[in-house]
Amino acid sequence: MREDLVQIVHEPLKRIVVRELIKYDNAQQLVTAFTFLMKMGQPILLTWSEGVVFVTQPIPPPEMPDDYARGDLYVASISYAPMPEYSQNVRVGNVEMGVIDLSRSPVSVELGKFLKSKLHTSS
Repeated sequence: MREDLVQIVHEPLKRIVVRELIKYDNAQQLVTAFTFLMKMGQPILLTWSEGVVFVTQPIPPPEMPDDYARGDLYVASISYAPMPEYSQNVRVGNVEMGVIDLSRSPVSVELGKFLKSKLHTSS
């Protein structure tokens, strides 16, 4: 008789709380906005899902451990722009940023749908 040593449980996030949404007209504007930070050495991760490219600025879970344990993730801001088709990178002049396709992540798909719904609103 074999006993399992470790129980593995998948508990996805229940809620993402976004404090600020920053909308750009296109991916090039988004890259331009982050070029300065990138040149200062801060890594910028562009992600794509559901026809939207975005950059998240999460609040680290250790700063809100009880919320995270309950399944809540707090995000300080999300900058986003329409990008109907996935591309591995976005180039503006001599600056190029890679883009990661997160369309296989159920959480990222839901986030992409949420952001896409905000593309045609004023906020």
